[in-house]
Amino acid sequence: MSARSEGNLAQRDAQPRERMARSLSLVMRPHPTERFERQHAELVSLAKALAGELDTRRLSADPTAARKALAAFTGKLRVHAAMEQDALYPRLLASSNHEVAKKARELDAEVGSLYATFFAYLERWSSAEAIKAAPEDFGRETMMQLHLLGQRMKRENRELYPLVDALE
Repeated sequence: MSARSEGNLAQRDAQPRERMARSLSLVMRPHPTERFERQHAELVSLAKALAGELDTRRLSADPTAARKALAAFTGKLRVHAAMEQDALYPRLLASSNHEVAKKARELDAEVGSLYATFFAYLERWSSAEAIKAAPEDFGRETMMQLHLLGQRMKRENRELYPLVDALE
């Protein structure tokens, strides 16, 4: 077989693979909110880990594990919040789709006070001494914060993200 024939054969063999790869990339393309939904799932997992560290006897003896779990949750939340506020919400607020823009305005208006409340909670419980002094209060406030943030993530997953994904 000549070099020319081998080249033509290799080119013909590559074409179906390339078409299949393009087709799969269209099918496998992540939806626009996939990263945000994945972050929500990660936050839920971290929240469960934090909730598991709220035994008041352990907190009054040594709150280190709870503080580490809270730090992990807070770090993920800060990244998620920054991505939403810097990338997602500005785009949605400017959307020509009135339903998307309206829902984004509604949720964006609420999130500022939610984050402000959470970061004020963090300030109150920033030291091991504060947690040791009032482990019941820390546990109760932590569960309240996790509940509020969890409800917010459920609303975004249920009310906003399907609208965004439908735009694509």
